[in-house]
Amino acid sequence: MPPEPEAPSREQLKLSPNPNRNRDYTSRSCAPNSPVYARSPGQPDFGTITYTYSPDMLCVELKV
Repeated sequence: MPPEPEAPSREQLKLSPNPNRNRDYTSRSCAPNSPVYARSPGQPDFGTITYTYSPDMLCVELKV
């Protein structure tokens, strides 16, 4: 069984104030071509990771 992936470190995240705190909305980020664990050992595999959230005080972005 492959090891658990690590959560992003704080250095990999960009936090910024939510400019629309008085309005409910959804934020979506997409990371295409992300390496993922393949079912067959030794075989590369890639996928798209999409996360959706409703920001409160801060908005989060991944640094690339």
